Parts: sequence; structure tokens; C-alpha cells
Amino acid sequence: MENDVKVPTTPATPAEDAQTDRKLQLMIIGGGILLLVLLITAIVLMAKFPGATIIIRDIAIVFVAVETLFIGIAIIFLMLQVQLLIKVLREEIQPLLQSVNETASTVRGTTNFMSENLVSPIIKAAGFSAGVGRVASDLFGVLRGVKPPKSAHTQSSSVQSPVQPKED
Repeated sequence: MENDVKVPTTPATPAEDAQTDRKLQLMIIGGGILLLVLLITAIVLMAKFPGATIIIRDIAIVFVAVETLFIGIAIIFLMLQVQLLIKVLREEIQPLLQSVNETASTVRGTTNFMSENLVSPIIKAAGFSAGVGRVASDLFGVLRGVKPPKSAHTQSSSVQSPVQPKED
């Protein structure tokens, strides 16, 4: 069994990226120049040898006809695939969407039921109890404000210390 050690790859530095981009640009330019040279050579040879040009033209026409046949077959195949996709969408996706809509309406109904029958009464009861508590605290506050506060002088005269003698 061979040793399957994976060596982590390091990300390319900007200098390496620039060098790779430069190589790609040179390859594209070289390909363009090569294509231009081949085109010029073909034109010169066609002008020099018209008999060969006619044969090459006939071969090119046959090649284009065969390619058109293959493209037509591919288009027919793609049309059949689109038809199959439409069939799948109608037969499988549409019922799935209907099921999702039914589930969403069920959830909506459940939340409305819970809101009306559970949450709203609890909120009303909590609000009522908070109001009663506030009224009670305000009432006790008013009652405390109405009673005269006991001063230190009245408390000391009414409460006699055992150390002080009684006055008769």
C-alpha cells in the first residue's frame, strides 16, 4: 500500500498570479497570430491552386451538412428533455407546492387558535393583575399620605422609659 499523505497546497502569491496571467496572455496572442498565418496561407494556396480549392469547398459543404444534421438531432433531444422537465414539474412539483400551502394554512390556523384561546386571555389576566396591583399600591400610598406621621416627640411622651421616674 502506498503512502497517501496529502501535501497542503499554498495559495499563489500575487507575483505567481501575475506570471500565470502573463503566460496566458502570451498563449492567446500566439494562438491569434498562428490563426492569422494559417488563414493567409490558406487564401494564398486557394488562389494558386483553384482545382484543390473546389475539392476543399465540396468537403467543407459536406462537413457543414453533417454538422447541421447533428445539431438538429441535438435540438430534438433537448426539446424532448424540456418536455420531460415540464411533465415532472406538473406531476411532482405542483402537488408538493400544494402540500406546502396546506401545511402553511394549518400552521396559520394553529397560531390564530393559540393566540385567541391561550395567549390573549393570559395577557388580559396579566394586565388586569398589574392594574389591580397598581391601584392597590396607589391606594395604600394615598392612605399613608392622609395619616399624620408620628413624630419623635409624641412617641417619646407616650412611651415611658423605665429609667425615668413617673410624675404624679
